[in-house]
Amino acid sequence: MNCELCGKKVGKPKRVKVEGSVLQVCEQCASYGKEVLEKKKTDTQERINKIKKGRSRSSRGFGDESKTLVMDFPDKIRKARLENDWTQEELANNLNEKKSVVAKLERSDMRPSDSLREKLEKTLDIILLEEIEKISTSTQHKESGLTIGDLIKEE
Repeated sequence: MNCELCGKKVGKPKRVKVEGSVLQVCEQCASYGKEVLEKKKTDTQERINKIKKGRSRSSRGFGDESKTLVMDFPDKIRKARLENDWTQEELANNLNEKKSVVAKLERSDMRPSDSLREKLEKTLDIILLEEIEKISTSTQHKESGLTIGDLIKEE
């Protein structure tokens, strides 16, 4: 291994941070930066990583992959709040949230988490999830196989 600063051959390089970059350098060049100690993963960090890898939420998300958040959720929330004659602050108090959270939801600046969505549905007596329409992407092939010509429609 060569020093990433001076190019000298190094048996056991040191990891140092020099002007924001972490480099593997020789003993002499190590004085130009601050030594970076490699952290060992703790059990907690490993568990968090496993949980993150194990999550199978789609970008539409919300746990159940056969359902997604309705597109007009801000309007549904606002309409239900107004039907109850509540201000944003009153709804926030009923949800045990901040008024700014309700305002962001109604402006579509934020999507509700699963727990917040459930609280909204229960408090406002609305449904914010809808079924995802399943679309089949497979095609039936002829025994001879599908050709590009089969896909082109002639007029």
